[in-house]
Amino acid sequence: MSELKNLSAILEGGAVPAGYNGKAIGKLSKTYLKLENRKVVNLYPIRTVMHEDSRYCLYACPLKGTEIDEATLQSIKAEVDTLEIGEIRYDSVQSCGYDYYIVDPDTGRHILTGQRDMDSVMEISDHYDGVILFSKSVFSPRKANQLDCAYALIGIEKQPNEFKIEAIPNSAIGQAPTILEFEAPQESPAVEKYRSAMTVLSIIITAALLIWYFFIK
Repeated sequence: MSELKNLSAILEGGAVPAGYNGKAIGKLSKTYLKLENRKVVNLYPIRTVMHEDSRYCLYACPLKGTEIDEATLQSIKAEVDTLEIGEIRYDSVQSCGYDYYIVDPDTGRHILTGQRDMDSVMEISDHYDGVILFSKSVFSPRKANQLDCAYALIGIEKQPNEFKIEAIPNSAIGQAPTILEFEAPQESPAVEKYRSAMTVLSIIITAALLIWYFFIK
């Protein structure tokens, strides 16, 4: 709790400690001060995945209070583990929209507006009162440390129910980095079978060429 209070005080305009990234903290502070009912909360990376050079992290963020209990986190993880990587990639795009965070202030359940569709991550999120799930992405492995976040700022950007959530990178607050392991897409059985068949065919062709070269030519 003391770390949350310290971060909140810094984002409110307090002195930036040595080892912090002053520029990053300045940007976060500007965002923080614009929010109503603002607070700093614990943020929980639930699943990290990759696709080509892009890296993705799906987080769980408490709407009520500042933390999520272990039993709830394990239940969320079990549901999130059933998702395809493409569903998390899609949610990372959805999460960029302001209307993604229009939710019931008490339960955290999404309120759909306009043409907004309920994606798979949003559906799981709505299973848990007082919790919001969202995904972030970076488009280079070298930027993967930006997804290493243990805290977030949250508040109401527009009344009555449009929230803003901003993950706080550990690198910005002098925290030791966490080694994130990113899950790669699994190839379908059809692709694996094709690749295996091509390997066998390549061996047969190579053997035939060697026989022709040494014994028939």
